[in-house]
Amino acid sequence: MSICPNCGSKHIEQHDASGASICTECGVVVEENAIVSSVEFVEGAGGASSMVGQFVSQTSARAYTAGRGGRYGFSRDSRETTLLNGRRRIQDVASRMRLGSHYVDAAHRLFTIAVEKNFVQGRRTTHVVAACLYISCRQEKSQHMLIDFSDALQVNVYTLGTCFLKFRRLLGLKLEIIDPALYVYRFAAHLELLDKANAVALTALRLVGRMKRDWIVLGRRPAGICAAALLIAARAHGFSRHHQDVTRILRVCGLTVHTRVKEFEKTPSAGLTLEQFHTVEIEHEVDPPAFTKNRIREARARAIQQKNYDLLTSGALDDPLDGKNPARWRKAGRKQKLQTAHDELYKELEQQLNPTDNGQKQEAGDELEKDSSKVHQTQGTSDQAIASFINNPEENQIVTKTDGSNSLEDPRIARMYPKSKYGQAIVLPNQA
Repeated sequence: MSICPNCGSKHIEQHDASGASICTECGVVVEENAIVSSVEFVEGAGGASSMVGQFVSQTSARAYTAGRGGRYGFSRDSRETTLLNGRRRIQDVASRMRLGSHYVDAAHRLFTIAVEKNFVQGRRTTHVVAACLYISCRQEKSQHMLIDFSDALQVNVYTLGTCFLKFRRLLGLKLEIIDPALYVYRFAAHLELLDKANAVALTALRLVGRMKRDWIVLGRRPAGICAAALLIAARAHGFSRHHQDVTRILRVCGLTVHTRVKEFEKTPSAGLTLEQFHTVEIEHEVDPPAFTKNRIREARARAIQQKNYDLLTSGALDDPLDGKNPARWRKAGRKQKLQTAHDELYKELEQQLNPTDNGQKQEAGDELEKDSSKVHQTQGTSDQAIASFINNPEENQIVTKTDGSNSLEDPRIARMYPKSKYGQAIVLPNQA
């Protein structure tokens, strides 16, 4: 609000026709020729109407210029066009997600920074808009998740996640970790709990708080913690709910929920009744699940190094969080069995190829000499038989038997080449 420099009065009257501001107390003109928001038209010589003045928007750096032929259109630069399109997209997505106007304003400011840093170049405007809205939701601590934007825009959630992470790294934003308690009331309404929905939600909130004290929430996604808390709370109040009921609503893996439930079973709060859980405060904190798992692995390695087979086979080092078969680590896997079989095969081959005793070496040498002599003798016999067959073709004729089968008359040729069931030579001498 402007103040009169003469008398200090705040009663200033705006005169839109002249664009002046006049003090009503002393009559001093405080401001003149001011920019007004009214639109005026004048008629030209040819009867055409034209607008007086130039239009300056809230975000523009300069006035718009008139279009061709004195029309009522105005040209904008590409940057301002991109910002207007971005705000329109933001409003469209916000209306789908039922977000208020303050989310739109915060997202548009982030989108303006993205345009200034050329983050929109080479990327879809829809992805950048979703990242800006999700950041504004994270800053305002709303109940919206990134997968909700994925469903509204029909875009892969990993694509939106990649765009969000790059934009956050570009701006250097430090967003707070989402509290799993934000999603409890939202998803409790989808479990069909009837009039006990509020009671189940309160129990789930208390479970989330207990999980925080027991180091179960740290480093875990809030959706998995919320799903496990809702599942335990619903069962505690007498509802028959399974893992599929919460995984379908919260879009998490069933193994994640099963692991969170198993981790909560190892805490002292798991042994309390529903009334005791709401009244008794346990001050003792348990170790983080990752810390306990690493201690078990170190104990296994120490027992293997010390060759303490009694401890390894007793089952004391089995991790109860490994699922239905905690003793699986003590059994040899398929790869270990194949590796053992290969090692034994290679050892046998090495013993056969590299004999250790002198007697075995001598026997192996004698066998090699016998085999070589047999080869030379057979080769000489075959050469003589082939030469005689070629030089005396009449003496070595094929005789047809009475049963219709053919055989070689020369017994040497018959011994050299195998016969078929009809007595014919499978390999003829001229094909050897």
